[in-house]
Amino acid sequence: MSGDEAREHHRKRVNDVLRRPGVYGRDEIAERLLLEAMAAVDAGLDRWVAECDRLRERGAFTATGVRGAYSTVLPVDLVRPATASMYAEIAHRCGWLDLDRALSKAEYQQLTATVGEWVSRDRALSEVVTAFGPPSLWIGSASPGYPKTLAYTTADPADDLVCFHGETTVLAVRHRPGDFARAFSFTPEGLRRRPGGDQLGSPGATVWIFTGGGRARLPAAVFETAQAGLDWAAEHRVTGILTEYRFGGAYDAAVSEGRFTPSKAHHGTAEHVAGFGPGLRHLHLTDGQRD
Repeated sequence: MSGDEAREHHRKRVNDVLRRPGVYGRDEIAERLLLEAMAAVDAGLDRWVAECDRLRERGAFTATGVRGAYSTVLPVDLVRPATASMYAEIAHRCGWLDLDRALSKAEYQQLTATVGEWVSRDRALSEVVTAFGPPSLWIGSASPGYPKTLAYTTADPADDLVCFHGETTVLAVRHRPGDFARAFSFTPEGLRRRPGGDQLGSPGATVWIFTGGGRARLPAAVFETAQAGLDWAAEHRVTGILTEYRFGGAYDAAVSEGRFTPSKAHHGTAEHVAGFGPGLRHLHLTDGQRD
């Protein structure tokens, strides 16, 4: 086998594992072995080592690999295709990824500028294709309801992948460079299903505050969980709104989690921050019962 034939053989294998990672096993060993082999035949082993070091520096590689990092932000069934997306990004930078569709620079800039706000509400995965066109790379099953990642980028290896993670609905999009933990924006459903996050009825990083209807202007009660608030509301047959708040400033939390992207001159001003809503779940109650 000639050098060109070896490169073509390994390139095909790399692109196959990045599109169908589940066929190659539950973890990322296949990606690592095939990309390292690709680097060897392409005289790029130093580049591959540097890319692996970069994963660790970004916090995208733990004791259990990229899979371990993704396990902190996505439900376990979505982790496999999401993990492959990180290796697809390396392949793209190294010139080994064959794109199904390359976005123009204008399309890419529009996507990166708007995607954080776009996922501030729940979205069906089909809406991604409607809004942004066919992906550059489809990772995972094409069947509805199965875990998958839709990745978008340009032909320029310097442009990172914008990766939508979901199955029927979008849960998260990875679109920020740098630190892995800050790379994501989540839909409301993604926040609800985030591992270690607060589920309805579980104490955690949020509290639930009840504000009565009518002339009530100040909160009347605070609870660790939604269920505790609902039980209290039923006991007293109150009417109002039970709202979920993160600890700290609502504006700061929304920006850091990608649920809100400042885009106007008054965003972030003292008046705007003081009147900013929580942007999380809220339950309307009448006579102690959910509407």
